[in-house]
Amino acid sequence: MLLNDIPFAYTIMMAENNLMEKRTRSPIIGILTHKEREEGGKIIIAGLCVVTMQGSRELLDTYRIRIDIPVKENAAEIKFGSRYGRKLPRGGSINQYEISIDREEAKSFDIQNKLIVRYDGLEGRILYSAYDLKKGHNRNSKVFVKDGIAMYFRQSKYNSLTFTVRDANRYDYPEEQDRIRKAYRKSLTAKKKRVAHGREGLDRSGEPILMYEKNCSRYEESASVLYEKLIDAGYDNVYYVVNEDNPEIKDLPEKYRRNLVWKDSDRHLELIFESDTYIATESTEHALQLRIANKLVMDKIKSRDLRYVFLQHGVMYMVSLNSEMRTGFRNAGMRLQRTVVSSELEAEHFIELAGMKREDLYITGLAKFDNSYRHEDADRIVIMLTWRRWETNQARDDLRDTGYYRMTERIFNAVPAELRDKVIILPHPLMADRFAAVRSDMGGHIVTGQSYDRILRDTDLLITDYSSIAYDAFYRGANVIFCWDEKDECMEHYGEGTYLMLNEDNVFGDVCMSPEEITEAVKRNYRQPQSERNTARYSRIVEFRDGRNSERIIEHLIKDGLLDKR
Repeated sequence: MLLNDIPFAYTIMMAENNLMEKRTRSPIIGILTHKEREEGGKIIIAGLCVVTMQGSRELLDTYRIRIDIPVKENAAEIKFGSRYGRKLPRGGSINQYEISIDREEAKSFDIQNKLIVRYDGLEGRILYSAYDLKKGHNRNSKVFVKDGIAMYFRQSKYNSLTFTVRDANRYDYPEEQDRIRKAYRKSLTAKKKRVAHGREGLDRSGEPILMYEKNCSRYEESASVLYEKLIDAGYDNVYYVVNEDNPEIKDLPEKYRRNLVWKDSDRHLELIFESDTYIATESTEHALQLRIANKLVMDKIKSRDLRYVFLQHGVMYMVSLNSEMRTGFRNAGMRLQRTVVSSELEAEHFIELAGMKREDLYITGLAKFDNSYRHEDADRIVIMLTWRRWETNQARDDLRDTGYYRMTERIFNAVPAELRDKVIILPHPLMADRFAAVRSDMGGHIVTGQSYDRILRDTDLLITDYSSIAYDAFYRGANVIFCWDEKDECMEHYGEGTYLMLNEDNVFGDVCMSPEEITEAVKRNYRQPQSERNTARYSRIVEFRDGRNSERIIEHLIKDGLLDKR
């Protein structure tokens, strides 16, 4: 496309209105038009752009522009139509651009990669759209899929150009995108009918409520426990999305099965759009497909009109909520957003670091704890570390070369030899597929695809770094060992200013910094009762032990008008 293809006066107006903010000097590239293609092993985006120095009217020399991502310098190559472009009256210039990223190199990138503009020591960004400086609108480019890996450009929450690298999913393909569009249209018809009935004086309490757990595939955490309580109470407008082949639903009584919706079915897609209330153990991104590249779905799950109750998949008093990787758990400005917490202490965590108000929190305890128990003869030693997002793509190429794998192996080898037959290694769900394909000395101890709830019933000792499963295990009566030798390095990856909420004054288990310390801690803690010190510390974080958490949550849902009183 030639520069003359866009009316010059209109381009100037947009550049002046959207790009010339009086702030600290920062190089900005604002995209005006874009087309994407894959060519010569590279993913390419090209078109017209505005190049400007925010806070200044100087003309930028494009020869001095470099494109990085947080984990790699010169991650993308950028070319311009001319060195200085066509100068604008009030600063900046219009130019042609082409950004290319090598597909093979990109396999080692993080999942989400913000493109950073470097210019003479200054740092700036690329705007996905120069017409939308302030906020994003969930747009994305064409998705390029090869060898099971999807790559595409997308618009971040604040309109920065971001490059995504992840495992491909079914919704990356045109036929599945068509199904989403059809479901959206059908949901609009269903909503109109329901509103019409409401005008005729009929009860509108039947508006559907969508419930789910991680990736819409589990039936073992707080959402499933609360779902059954709601069905028992007569709420037949709640629907639970789950995999049809999930073993946990095989023997489920018919009264609960009636309102199950199979994951990825047409009804699931329709409910995504038809329901305005989500009650779940995971963020709204899990309602269909994590990191989906579809604007209709993204607009829905990010909608300000959505009413969302976050039940938590585990107590979140662990990694601080000011982390750049935990933005999904902060206040998103929805019409109604509530979070279940387990104590006043955890409530303070959400208020101070997640921007929540006290009235946004249900201080009730997690619903899943109502059904938690442990067998008297529990004797398993379970090793489970938390997910390291920054190693996800690296794990695809060579799991054994990741810090996650090496630490797991180090802990396993530190367990006394006479107790290793008791060890179960539980990879984090987002790492489980990688571990399932690995053969090693740990192979016979690695367990994937099984219910964590069932495994915890037989757990006597848990060894972890900072996984919230520590709270689940301790609640049931198991001892916990924390391995923090890589804590500082991991907190750096979570983002500047991130820290661990647990510390020497409140941690409810032994802290180890070496394999030798792990060995001694296992000997001290295996088949031993929990200490008074640890139970006292734990009770400050998890206050409720009466088995009535679900009842308290339902009372809050009624108070907020999400349920009618029965």
